[in-house]
Amino acid sequence: MKRFFIFFVCLSVTVFVGFSQKNDRQDKVAIRGNGVNTFLSHQKTTNTLLKDAFSDRFCLYNIKGKEYISLLLRVDRDNDLSFLKKYDYILGSRQARVVTLKLNTEQLERFCEESSIIEIETARKAGMPLLNKSRTVMHVEDVWNGIDLLQGYTGKDVIIGVADWGIDYSHPNFYDTLLEDYRILAAWDQFRTQGPAPEGFSYGTLLEGRDDLLAAGCDTSNTYKYGYHSTHVAGITGGSGAGTDYRGVAPEANWIFCTWIPDETSVLDAYAWMRNYAKSKGKRLVINNSWGLFNFGTMDGTSMLDEFINDMSDNDSVVFTVSAGNNGTELFHIKADFSDEENPADTLRSEIGFGSESVNNYWGETITLQSENNANFTTKIEVYDRHWNKVHESDVLVCNGNVIADTMFVVQDGDTIIYRASSRFSTDDIHLVDWEVRKTKLTNSFTHVVLVISAEQGVVHAWNVACLTSAVGNWGYDFMDSQEGYLAGNDEYGIDEPSLAEKVITVGASKIRRTNVPSTIALFSSRGPTMCPYVKPEIVAPGQDIMSSISSFTTESVNVYTTVPFNERDYPFAALSGTSMSCPMVTGSVALMLEANPLLTPDEIKEIIIQTADTNVNTGTCPNDIWGYGNINTYRAVKMAETVMGLNGVESATTLRVYPNPAQDVLYLVGNNIKGEVLVFDMMGRKLLSSTLNGKTVDISSLYSGVYMLCVKDKATVYQTKFIKN
Repeated sequence: MKRFFIFFVCLSVTVFVGFSQKNDRQDKVAIRGNGVNTFLSHQKTTNTLLKDAFSDRFCLYNIKGKEYISLLLRVDRDNDLSFLKKYDYILGSRQARVVTLKLNTEQLERFCEESSIIEIETARKAGMPLLNKSRTVMHVEDVWNGIDLLQGYTGKDVIIGVADWGIDYSHPNFYDTLLEDYRILAAWDQFRTQGPAPEGFSYGTLLEGRDDLLAAGCDTSNTYKYGYHSTHVAGITGGSGAGTDYRGVAPEANWIFCTWIPDETSVLDAYAWMRNYAKSKGKRLVINNSWGLFNFGTMDGTSMLDEFINDMSDNDSVVFTVSAGNNGTELFHIKADFSDEENPADTLRSEIGFGSESVNNYWGETITLQSENNANFTTKIEVYDRHWNKVHESDVLVCNGNVIADTMFVVQDGDTIIYRASSRFSTDDIHLVDWEVRKTKLTNSFTHVVLVISAEQGVVHAWNVACLTSAVGNWGYDFMDSQEGYLAGNDEYGIDEPSLAEKVITVGASKIRRTNVPSTIALFSSRGPTMCPYVKPEIVAPGQDIMSSISSFTTESVNVYTTVPFNERDYPFAALSGTSMSCPMVTGSVALMLEANPLLTPDEIKEIIIQTADTNVNTGTCPNDIWGYGNINTYRAVKMAETVMGLNGVESATTLRVYPNPAQDVLYLVGNNIKGEVLVFDMMGRKLLSSTLNGKTVDISSLYSGVYMLCVKDKATVYQTKFIKN
């Protein structure tokens, strides 16, 4: 079903994995990731047929006759990178401990012995593929009209960064409502070679100002040809509507765009450029990420990508919104529990489901395994014929950084199984394995490929996700309980990277039937739980059948709903579905909040969105693994943003507690050193009470029965929690 939705992009292939190392790293050798180990192993393969058999998983570039590979490094914070002078490299960007660069592949093995590097990994590849009602449900028009606000807000003076593919710079949706003022400030097309790169970078072309952007027309045809995804997403964040009713959430915001090379280091470079550009203009920045990583990496929010984003959020005040993904109906996850005392087992199996020739460029499946609490486990692949006779099994892969080299096995009925795998055990004790598995005969194939997991104790998770010939793919395929005792797949643990990063706002998708009827969850919306110690997704926004702009240059098929004539060209609008569409709803809402209060930190913005979320009969008790904290209420979020203006911190209800709750006339506050001004708001953001905290009690006798927000503000922090008045 996933192919019928526009879904978030998936970065594929490598995992942050490494050789077995003790926590003290006495030998001071860099921890090699799974991608590094696999690349070095693949380089040594002499079988030409096998070299050509695997998907295009590595980010390789031919520059002046030399081959370079994209890498991510984790180094000490005070490392000045002087050790790089010994190597042939091209530096990308740096955020705290994380560095992106391209290295001459001939030097990679020696580079891995560098004591200045904590961890090294190959970059992962990336892939892709009824707005007016949504605004009403989110109460966006109330914000525009300034109802009971200090003023109306439309995103003015806020910059929205869109890192995506398929942007039409000339679309009238990117002008103001009078179709006069042009609102795109700049774009970095990393595929384009006809002009200067942005300052500090050595590739791509910077397009800045109306003349340059309109002369270019659109971004360069690339891996995704002339697409339309970015044009649609950006229109939701803040399109003017171009004379239609399909206006975006923040229709006076400005944009910067980056069409990035499908390479993990390149998107981190895009973030760094966007951060630099917004700072140069003295504007706040929110970055929209309507795409997601392949189900690879450390699925607990601790990857180098996560660290880069979290640090930029904390130290550069960049707000990130990320789509949760579209695997809500896929049975692509299994949970092997070896701690069940009632049904003890040391080995569990599940059959791997595969795609078909109908999927463009389909190659095979990628299986990622990771244990909870760093439990040890082993894994292997078994192959069975149509009668379930075992005809082949792989070597056993253990969690010590070993690699199963490129392997091919021919089954009697003419099918061929191709596979390779590698594992990780590193300083952070993360135990992780990934497999690449291919069946060459998909139609009428009777071959069964089975994943085997063994452990003495603990829990091991596995994900089965499509892999294309270009290493691109982001939708899950089933795990199957084809034989007695086999594990069946489920749709849980569906949130992946960078949605797992702690600091990002992860957005699920809802379906709106009518504006006066409670929304339901969109079936495709990925859900938790996760292996992280926090809730994902945090929020849900409308994401099904969302009308927005489409690139007039696209070569892809799309069902156009209407067109707008402008400058002797017809510009299309169409409805698309996915968390790609719900994410920019939240991005636009953040832009409105930042206009109302440009001093808000990313943590404050997330906390306000969480605390002002709507719940209904369909959400159940929140937070939960499907809805997070509920539906976004843009109006209440902006209203609260006004009330915390100038504060440097927002502490959640875990810091401030009240009792009894529900209460009648008096609230008692629980918490250390809580003092300052006391404010009580209703759930529409209207201030009802204001006084100085005297002791630890608050008089609420004048309030009617209902749900309220209690805030205690001092010079540096606002403490907030909800309470019920009987």
